[in-house]
Amino acid sequence: MRLASLLVYVDEGPEATARVALACSIAALSKAHVIGLAASMPEAPQIDPYAGGAMLGEMLGLFRDIAEADVSRAQTLFEEAVGGYAEQAEWRGQVGYPSDLVVQALRAADIAVLGRRDPVRSPARSPDPADVLMAAGRALLVVPPQLAKGPIGTPAVVAWKDCREAQRAVAAALPILAASSTVHLIEVCAAEQADEARHRVDDVAVFLRRHGIVASAQTVKGDGRPRADQIIEFAQDHGAGLIVAGGYGHARLREWVMGGVTHGLLDRSPVCLLLSH
Repeated sequence: MRLASLLVYVDEGPEATARVALACSIAALSKAHVIGLAASMPEAPQIDPYAGGAMLGEMLGLFRDIAEADVSRAQTLFEEAVGGYAEQAEWRGQVGYPSDLVVQALRAADIAVLGRRDPVRSPARSPDPADVLMAAGRALLVVPPQLAKGPIGTPAVVAWKDCREAQRAVAAALPILAASSTVHLIEVCAAEQADEARHRVDDVAVFLRRHGIVASAQTVKGDGRPRADQIIEFAQDHGAGLIVAGGYGHARLREWVMGGVTHGLLDRSPVCLLLSH
């Protein structure tokens, strides 16, 4: 299995430059195509009920001009960041809602490379990975801010749960896992579930080895902390550059209210996070 096309979302700043560079390095593994995308939704102006129609029209035009300028700056950043990979890259910039446009553009890509949700940035400027994950039919690679190491040539951690979302995530991650130095299959579980969990992760490890991937399996005893934190701790202890997991095996609202693995990983993972729903 190989990646033929990657989509990378581009906004502004050094984090976007690093994200594009990472997308190109992953694409280079199989000479895949890279699609750069930026979107910006014009902010709705505060309407003065006494303002005339002409003034309102001018305000709407001004906000659209601002959105188009955002997209233009992102295009310049993308074209500079792809560097020598330009011949296998294309640009798609559009005025519109970012999360929706990423989902639409994923019809042309195997995977989307996005930044972590920034609570400071408006959703009219950057997509929310959780929104995209729930709506898209593709996996996401979520890149943390201030990325210290990438997923190529470093260990990877697969956080297993016996559900369809985890199966899809592992299948989508195969081309990247093949470029990892080793893969650790783990399942965080209660002590009394360790034997069953070990059988499950051993099974997945055998599957990966049949794809030529170096993989080992083990269980991690739940210690009462959020499981996302235990997964992150394991990844850090083993020098991992990637965590792979199924996304929102429980309802998203339940995870948002009560906490959950996907929510915790999206908020706190210090390394690249590959998710599939």
